[in-house]
Amino acid sequence: MKLILLCVLFVAVTYAEENNDPIVNESNVEYNGKFHSHYELRDGSKSTQEGVLKEVHSNVFGESIKGQYSFVADDGQEYAVSYIADENGFQPVGKHLPTPPPVPESVIKALQYIKDHPKKSTEEYH
Repeated sequence: MKLILLCVLFVAVTYAEENNDPIVNESNVEYNGKFHSHYELRDGSKSTQEGVLKEVHSNVFGESIKGQYSFVADDGQEYAVSYIADENGFQPVGKHLPTPPPVPESVIKALQYIKDHPKKSTEEYH
């Protein structure tokens, strides 16, 4: 009897961990390249994105997509990312994503000096 109860408990726990069936799942694709997609899973994961077909250059077309997704990580915190993906690449934004360090003051001064004192041609030295 204990063995059967243990097996039933094991199957229930296994099923509960793998049950990430969508609770919301919608998508729409239009003939002109527009689309919308959204889903939510039982574990709290969510994703939404919208896209349009746009002219990048003369007679050259590409997708422009705006979206966001979020999930609850193993540490219990929810992580969210919003993004744009277009001819300029994938551009994510999120509080947890690393950002570049500030430019040192010495570099700013050096760049300003170079801008204020352009390189002289060799003819100006003679």
